Amino acid sequence: MPASLGHEELLLIAASAIATLSAQRLLSQCCGSPSAAYALSQRRLPSTEEIRPPFPPEVVALLRSCALCYLSTVADGSPHLSLMNFTYCQQEEKIIMSTRRDTLKFTALLSLPRVALLMHDFPDQRSSRTAEEKEGVQDASSSSYGKTFSITLYGGVTEETGADAERLRALHLERHGPSMQQFICGENVAIISVAVEKARICNDSDQVTEWNAPA
Repeated sequence: MPASLGHEELLLIAASAIATLSAQRLLSQCCGSPSAAYALSQRRLPSTEEIRPPFPPEVVALLRSCALCYLSTVADGSPHLSLMNFTYCQQEEKIIMSTRRDTLKFTALLSLPRVALLMHDFPDQRSSRTAEEKEGVQDASSSSYGKTFSITLYGGVTEETGADAERLRALHLERHGPSMQQFICGENVAIISVAVEKARICNDSDQVTEWNAPA
């Protein structure tokens, strides 16, 4: 284990692994049986390549079309997971979320403002990814990112304040609609943003691609 990894970083990795296992359970349901899911995951060893910013169009499409993510934090020295609504702000490369200030996750974010986020998409959900068409992706199946299984994002968290908070709150509410207003609006509801610094993108061919934000 590299000596440079601190206790908090190791806990974030552990929580991200738990979220990945949750996604794999959903994949087993999608494949019809645990053995089929295992066979798919063991089909080949992951290959890794690095791509430079901005995100490829297929990844942008997934972030625009997905509504939920797993948020990994560290609370009282232990990994903690939360299921969150999120909004992708492409212009600022930020992930926007909201949370009450009297929650365990918000306390965790105050003590360690670094997180991992996991979003996932399955092949049978691709028909709903209309954002891809807006990005001009005509034949996503021909791309190595054509069927994205999961994206893990890493970055620092900021509690937005003032006019920026209200601007992002309005954007978040518009994305999720009035039925989610109780989770987005209110004096005790904080708007938090994740500045994405790194991403690991895994497609349905078990190919892993790394993305890093510009220095």
